Amino acid sequence: MKAKLDASSHMSSFEEEKKSVIRREAPRNPIKKKAPVIDARLTSRVSIDAPNALVVDKPKSGRDLEVITNALNRNFIFTSLTDENRAVLIDHMKHFTLGPNEIVFEQDQPGINFFIVASGKLDVYVNGKKVNTLSANDSFGELALLHDSPRSATIKTAERVTMWGLDRRTFRNAVESLNAQNYQENKQFIESVPLFHILTTAQKDSLVSSLSTLKFRPSERIVNEGDPGDLFFLIKEGLVSCLQEGREIRQMARGDYFGEQALLYNCVRTASIVAVTDVKCVAIGREKLTKALGNHLQQVIYQNTKRIAMDGSQILSRLTHEQKAKLLNSLRVRSLRKNEVAIPRNTNKGAVLLIVLRGQLKYRSERPAAEVFQCLGDVEITQFENGLYIEDIVSDGDSDIAEINRSEFEECIGGHYEQIATDNEAITVLRRVQVLRGLSSERFSALHRALRVVEFEDGSVIVRQNDPGDSFFIIKSGKVDVLKDGVGVRTITKHDYFGERSVLFGDHRTATVVAKGNVSCWILHQQDFLQAIDENIRTQLIKRIELQDDNITLNDLAIVKVLGKGMFGNVFLVVHKQQNRLYALKTVDRRKIERYEIQENLILERAILNQLDHSLIVKLVRSFKDPKRIYFLMEFVRGMDLFDVLRQMNEVSDQESKFFIGCLIVILEHLHERDIIYRDLKPENVMVDDEGYPKLIDFGISKIVHGRTYTIVGTPHYMAPEIIIGKGYGHSADFWSVGIMLYEFLCGGVPFGEDLDDPYAIYEKVLERKLSYPSFCSRNMPAKPIIEQLLSKQPAMRTGGSIDNLKNHQWFQGFNWEHLLTREIRPPYIPRVNDLSRDIQSALKQNRPLDDVITREENSEEIPPGKSRRPRHCPENWDQDF
Repeated sequence: MKAKLDASSHMSSFEEEKKSVIRREAPRNPIKKKAPVIDARLTSRVSIDAPNALVVDKPKSGRDLEVITNALNRNFIFTSLTDENRAVLIDHMKHFTLGPNEIVFEQDQPGINFFIVASGKLDVYVNGKKVNTLSANDSFGELALLHDSPRSATIKTAERVTMWGLDRRTFRNAVESLNAQNYQENKQFIESVPLFHILTTAQKDSLVSSLSTLKFRPSERIVNEGDPGDLFFLIKEGLVSCLQEGREIRQMARGDYFGEQALLYNCVRTASIVAVTDVKCVAIGREKLTKALGNHLQQVIYQNTKRIAMDGSQILSRLTHEQKAKLLNSLRVRSLRKNEVAIPRNTNKGAVLLIVLRGQLKYRSERPAAEVFQCLGDVEITQFENGLYIEDIVSDGDSDIAEINRSEFEECIGGHYEQIATDNEAITVLRRVQVLRGLSSERFSALHRALRVVEFEDGSVIVRQNDPGDSFFIIKSGKVDVLKDGVGVRTITKHDYFGERSVLFGDHRTATVVAKGNVSCWILHQQDFLQAIDENIRTQLIKRIELQDDNITLNDLAIVKVLGKGMFGNVFLVVHKQQNRLYALKTVDRRKIERYEIQENLILERAILNQLDHSLIVKLVRSFKDPKRIYFLMEFVRGMDLFDVLRQMNEVSDQESKFFIGCLIVILEHLHERDIIYRDLKPENVMVDDEGYPKLIDFGISKIVHGRTYTIVGTPHYMAPEIIIGKGYGHSADFWSVGIMLYEFLCGGVPFGEDLDDPYAIYEKVLERKLSYPSFCSRNMPAKPIIEQLLSKQPAMRTGGSIDNLKNHQWFQGFNWEHLLTREIRPPYIPRVNDLSRDIQSALKQNRPLDDVITREENSEEIPPGKSRRPRHCPENWDQDF
């Protein structure tokens, strides 16, 4: 639900010259895309198709199966399904018989069935006018299988009719169950292969979604000895024979795999594989694997091995993410043959760090030295005084190692280890401080340099209640007692902090803090803090702190105006009566909650919003409840939505697009790290604030997902193919929407179905994925490669293997991601917003009761009669946390 003001606007000058400016032949389409056409919250409406039909389970003859199969082949919803999926659905289809002049369903009413005409004729009416006649072999109503959208026509029998029908619940359950089972099986296969053990969970998920299913008949050759090979196979069903020079050397069955050597080393096949029985395999090729993992498999495996070894080292695990990344990329890989020297004797123990990537190392005397995932020299390289290796360290068989010397190591981490490790500890704690989270590494380093260490003896008063404050404290070691009015409130210890508001506001102390034993603290003084950050960042921090005021009550608020009205609730602009601070208040009538059974949706929306604290995402201040409503008090975003901004700008350059897309990627990174899929990314759900920076709003159909989800939700023009076909999807679906938006920025409209309104027609265009560009777009448009990557039908390909790979795409070369977070990039467009001071003063003067204003708005809305029960799985006290 958007909190938006009418606003005129102006363009700011961009710091860099516009590149690839579009000379559009026509302005952008002024009509907004439809709101999400599918919403799980509407499924409680009663839907009965063909109410007078005789419905039976009837065996299907060969002719029946032919008619049904032909009809399914003509419909995109079914063409993407496997034979197994289709067989299950056909088996569940019921037989409908209707007499003449019977209604199958009516226009604008919800429906749940898809029908295939077996015999007879039916007439189609739109707005009361006959527009078509359906007869045997025709089908209709397919959108009902995807979501609960109103019927677009009335269907009435012209004579006795028989039909095969499939309802949405059966369709969704069958497809979801089979695909979930298939996904889990493929994931288990990936996890069962030692080759892939080293991969991260995200990398394994990328592989699972990149697998293709292949079937072979008895005696069919799967691979030929001596042929080049770039496919790796896992056997799901059946038996195969492995032949060398025509002689069987073994047989393999379910769970076995082959082809990994060809995949890793790009060599020819060392054996032939022939199907003994019917065989089903899953396969992945070198190209897909490279795209899914972002690089060659061997390099990915070695990078992961280095990472595991570093995390397992007490020394290296204390480095920051950035320091580890530099170290990972600086370690040189070297291959060793049996007994080849890795470290010569008489080498200084602190001169080199090794990580074993494959095989193992031993001393010349046969004593083991290190094996895979182990470091050698990690302790010694951090110390100044070291002994010598008194004998050679050699390879015990073929092995691969990664190595770096001391000077390179210290260059990677930024200095001598002991000082760096101490600094990292302080910076790690600073990053935990809520109000400082948005700062760049550069700013954190500046703050860290301003920290001073101060020691306190047992019983020392560190700060006293009601004294003025100008310092922020982080406990380095020891414990302290916190007392209010002389009464102990809590004890805090190492890495806890207090006094953060003092460095910004100079607030008086709200409690006394006393050392409990000897205590060491890092102290940041207000003057040092203000020198380390600029005024812009200080302003941003103050705004974030203001949004953390959870002491606000409904009585503190006065309504200024209505900002928006929706199906489930209304949004009001409200002002804090004492602090004159603006918020957006979203209200949801309990009658609508009961009618539409949205209790679980509200619980989920609150849970998601409570996890989010990001400068580019709208902030939930707190929630309320009373006998009439549920309330969400939100940050008020002054500005325009991105849809309107694009129409004001009309022409959007490559550089300007980079700013907006960079912001969206940073937003999705924050969400996906918390297992949140947004699912409705589009310009209408992005506000551009009065500083020109976007903020993501409206989390009504977002979801916390561990793995995959199957619900078909979203706005058709922006929905990823895997959502539409119902095979299950994950975070990658959001990146498809980013690709749609980037195309829209540069080309003036969405790539699939720009001029279409019918969801079915839009879905067909999305699934066709015929990507073309307007004539005014340059053939060498810089953004084409990243657009086509983001709009890959293969979800794993969209990020190139990881969010870091996406950020490092060639298109983003030179883009400063840290300056984006600290708002140091000047945005391409800054809305000019209306002055609200008169409205605010009027609201404060009238001071109308909040409930009266909200009730008057609600009374103008029609609330259909509904069920007076809670949905299943929803407890009686579902709103206890509001």
